[in-house]
Amino acid sequence: MKNVLIMFLAVILIGVTAQKSYAQLDDQEYNYVTMDLRGILNLSMTTSAQVDFTFKTIQEYNQGITQFNAVQLEVDATLAWDMYVYANSENWVQVEGYSTNGNANLPAEILEMKSSVDNSAGAAPGFAAFTSLKGLTNANLAGGRPQDNVSTQYLAGGYGLTTNAGVDGLAFAPGTAANNPTTHKFRIDMRLKPGIPATFPNSTVALVDYPNPGDAPYAMAGYYYLEVVYALIEDL
Repeated sequence: MKNVLIMFLAVILIGVTAQKSYAQLDDQEYNYVTMDLRGILNLSMTTSAQVDFTFKTIQEYNQGITQFNAVQLEVDATLAWDMYVYANSENWVQVEGYSTNGNANLPAEILEMKSSVDNSAGAAPGFAAFTSLKGLTNANLAGGRPQDNVSTQYLAGGYGLTTNAGVDGLAFAPGTAANNPTTHKFRIDMRLKPGIPATFPNSTVALVDYPNPGDAPYAMAGYYYLEVVYALIEDL
């Protein structure tokens, strides 16, 4: 009996020793990886910031002058976006007058613009054809932001309208100008047609009505400028 007990204890000891011999050690450390995705909206003008129109012949007055590809814009965006355009004043600023007769108050709307990018699914009025550019008040902005989807003129997208699914159907999608030239690269044509006398018949605002009915119904000869603003914003 004593021998049997000794043998049994020996077997248990061997089993414990075997378990200790094959036990697996373990240790762990942790680190945390974060990701910060910043929204990017980048608008680049790849042409000169100044577009010049010089009318020095009767033909130029009658037929007007068109500056093709006057402005080229590129958009790089990581989120949905809209882009609108407006004149930053009600009328052109006269730097120098060449005459004492005629109307020096020329409305912003005498400038016509046309865009290469199709925004037919977006807000009206667009620029699929030559369209008078709206002045600051007519564009209906507050703090530089659109207040409706009718007055403000959009080159891309529109003012926060949604589809039945609740998804904005007007916004342009994220992308780069390099990879999406038909939607993220804009070629803007500009046109001015004074006529004789210089009444700018294509304008949506007539000179005789702007800003006072008593103003002369034709433009005063002179040198003028107008500031045009292209605004790229996250989809409203």
